[in-house]
This record gives sequence, structure tokens and C-alpha cells, in this order.
Amino acid sequence: MRHLVYGGLLSFLLLVLSVSSSAPAHDVGEPILEQLPIWKSCCADHDCIPQKVKIIEKAGKEKVSVEIEGTETKVDKGKLSPIPSPRTWVCYVNPSGEIVNENIRCILFPEKSSTVDAPHPLKTPGGSA
Repeated sequence: MRHLVYGGLLSFLLLVLSVSSSAPAHDVGEPILEQLPIWKSCCADHDCIPQKVKIIEKAGKEKVSVEIEGTETKVDKGKLSPIPSPRTWVCYVNPSGEIVNENIRCILFPEKSSTVDAPHPLKTPGGSA
């Protein structure tokens, strides 16, 4: 009988812990950012991490060449979004996977050059998109 009581208490405790630890948003200390629809949709799985990203050039009509933490790849232009943050965030399908277009859900970059000097990914130097 005692085993049933302890088993029930353990199950209840695990249930409470799992519910309390699953937050609906990815809390990173940037409340304005965390309220944005792009943050909620792209980072809801808590897989967005701040990373050093350099926009290299347009790689055609639909792709942009980027360097993420020293790894160069091409990503869909639609995966890049400006956000009110001083950091660039990369959100992965599989956080321990490769840095490739198929594994990148989105790249969120600072929207204001006064925050961080980051070139707009859809414009060429000295010109427009």
C-alpha cells in the first residue's frame, strides 16, 4: 500500500514539475522581443540562441549567404527578420544539428543600426534590394 502512495506522490510531483517548467515563451530577458509574434512562433521551442551572424551577400533571388559562428551557408531570405534586440538570434529545428538552411528555422537580426551595426540582408552595398 505504501508503494502505491509513494508512486502516486512521485507521479504527481513529476507532473507539477513538467507543467511549471514548460513556459509558453522563450524568456531571454528582453520583454519587448519576447512579446513579438515572430519570437513566439519561431522560438517557442526554446531553440533560439544568440550567435554571431555576418550577412555576406545575396545568393540569388531567394537565398542570402551568411556566416554563422564561422560557418558559411545559404539561407532562404524569408527566414531573416529584423527585431528590436541588440543581438542576432538563430533558431534551429535541431539545436545540435548542422548550420544549414534546412536546420535553420529563422535568423532574427537587430532592426536598428544604432543598436548594432548590421547590414540589411536584402540590400546590396550602395544599392537596394
